[in-house]
Amino acid sequence: MPDNTYVRLRPLTKRDLDQMAGWEADEELNYLLGLHLEREQTAYWSHCEALMNTPGNRLWAVETVEGKFIGEVELGQITWRTKEAELKICIGDPRYHGQGYGTAAVEAVLDKAFYELKLERVYLRVYNYNIRAVRCYLRNGFKKEAVLRNRRRFQGKNYDVYLMYIDSQTHESKERGKVRASKLKNDSIDKPLAGSL
Repeated sequence: MPDNTYVRLRPLTKRDLDQMAGWEADEELNYLLGLHLEREQTAYWSHCEALMNTPGNRLWAVETVEGKFIGEVELGQITWRTKEAELKICIGDPRYHGQGYGTAAVEAVLDKAFYELKLERVYLRVYNYNIRAVRCYLRNGFKKEAVLRNRRRFQGKNYDVYLMYIDSQTHESKERGKVRASKLKNDSIDKPLAGSL
């Protein structure tokens, strides 16, 4: 399994939920997660608390390598028979948006999904206006599978939802490609040029 030195994942604890409650005041975060569209308006931290320690869900805290709690990532709706799960992620601390932490956390949770849990497929749903998240998922090897047109309506506007997925073979070949690229880079640095003295 590749080593991720940008973020660490650890099991989400009740201690983290208090900090997550503070994220709900962030309007941009609510918009990107689609929480402003939810009919029940369940608190985000309450949703996570309900999923903790349930057999079909795994939740992790996302920390910087220095140990700062900045978000959470979950594999939910795990179906052990078909070996698939739904991915959800939230980098809740706005100071860490747009810096690659979400991409690194998705990569780390995919490693857990495919190498530790032995899943074969991970899928997700993302609102079409959440461009930063869509780019993150594409960078991690996800493919668009379908578009649910006009799936949600809010303040007179309809929103589409992308269904995206990645399978274990795609993830593994992506990881092998990164290792090869890293090896080629290191080899080219270490090897003298032909004809040099």
